[in-house]
Amino acid sequence: MTVAFVAYSLLCNYSTNPEVTAAMDNFEWFIIPLVNPDGYNYTWTTDRLWRKNRRINSGTSCVGVDNNRNWAYRWLSGGSSTNPCSETYAGVSAFSEPEETHLANFIAFTPNVQGYIDFHAAGYLFLCPWGYTAQAVPPNYNDQLAMSEEFVTAVRRVHGKTYVIGSTAIVLYVASGCSTDWVYAVGNVDYSLTIELREGTSNIFILPPEQIIPQGQEVIAGVVVMAAYINSANNAK
Repeated sequence: MTVAFVAYSLLCNYSTNPEVTAAMDNFEWFIIPLVNPDGYNYTWTTDRLWRKNRRINSGTSCVGVDNNRNWAYRWLSGGSSTNPCSETYAGVSAFSEPEETHLANFIAFTPNVQGYIDFHAAGYLFLCPWGYTAQAVPPNYNDQLAMSEEFVTAVRRVHGKTYVIGSTAIVLYVASGCSTDWVYAVGNVDYSLTIELREGTSNIFILPPEQIIPQGQEVIAGVVVMAAYINSANNAK
């Protein structure tokens, strides 16, 4: 719903909010509400906290591959599993799954992609590469941190929520085969980010409905600041 709120805000505030107007005028936006439709549907019919897709894994009764461990950059090099029953099962090979493979192909064949955000629940984290290792950071890490700081500052001004910034492996945990690493390293997108959004109360992964709009309000504030930062960086080149 946060992604839908971002789309709604960009469209509805184009004529009234100068920051939104600039963001829309300076960039073409591609907004994908969800990447794992089968897994998402399963969360509403059977298991609200289901994570993986619904792949039938040969030789086991365990179902699903973690789409965010199946990208073809440093696949299965840490923080992922070869066990089909694991929540972080990486699949039989990199890009074995159609969901993120189609997304990767879309990014690869779309020229001049400037930024990428993968929205997750939950944890108040703003993460950039690398996920596969905590022993190194990307060449433009300081630039990504500077942009991240502007984003989370804009978020904090709306409802006072504070996010921690840094690389996935350093701030959270090692996670190889994740989207942000591939998008940065193979897709050549300088600003490739994962945002772990607000935490719920009874369960951190289930946000109460009354928090959906406030979360959307703070995220769109950060998104337009990110767009302004990238545009300024482009103009400075």
